[in-house]
Amino acid sequence: MFGLERLPETIPVFPLTGALLLPKGHLPLNIFEPRYLDMVYYARERNGLFGMVQPATDPLHQQGNDQLGTAPRNRPLYKTGCMGMISDLRENKDGSLRILLTGLSRFDIEEELPFTQTFRMVRVIYDHYKEDCAAPLRSEDIPRQKLVLAVEKYLKLNKITPRWEALEKACDEELVNALAMICPFDAAEKQALLEAMSLKDRVELMLKIMAFDLFSGQAATRDKILQ
Repeated sequence: MFGLERLPETIPVFPLTGALLLPKGHLPLNIFEPRYLDMVYYARERNGLFGMVQPATDPLHQQGNDQLGTAPRNRPLYKTGCMGMISDLRENKDGSLRILLTGLSRFDIEEELPFTQTFRMVRVIYDHYKEDCAAPLRSEDIPRQKLVLAVEKYLKLNKITPRWEALEKACDEELVNALAMICPFDAAEKQALLEAMSLKDRVELMLKIMAFDLFSGQAATRDKILQ
């Protein structure tokens, strides 16, 4: 894998409510706002990297929609996000972009920098997430079968059908992170999963979240990321 020393300290960020990118995960995104088109081209001309981070807003008083470009600008951000590398980019006829972002490492935002671009730039540190850069993890602490069975029930409740044949071949870390990104958790739940320090912590949290919804028998009413 790569080392943290190869990751930049100053990065552009894409604030998007409900977006969860985890290390070794793959997040498809449609980019259409001019400022984020600028950001993607800026990143592509340099190292192909930018960060995904959620706005830290109160869901009870949220205005507008990130995915439609109608949310207020320059909202406060959560401290923790995830660095992504553009692993595929396709230009659409209308000028929008469809990209695939691959998660590299989580980061903590140290400070937001003054505007010099149309998009937001921050200074970050990666010190707390050294394991994110290691080889994909296999762990005897992960109840893999229990997690898969719970996710199957949860996704069925939400009428989502994943490509299980691809997930079955994944190692524990890749499987857990892929399932966390697939499940329609709400923004606060996704942030909690991102901030879970260990893979075991993330699995335990996922099981608790799904158990609550499965017990109630109600599908999640979440906004979906444009994919």
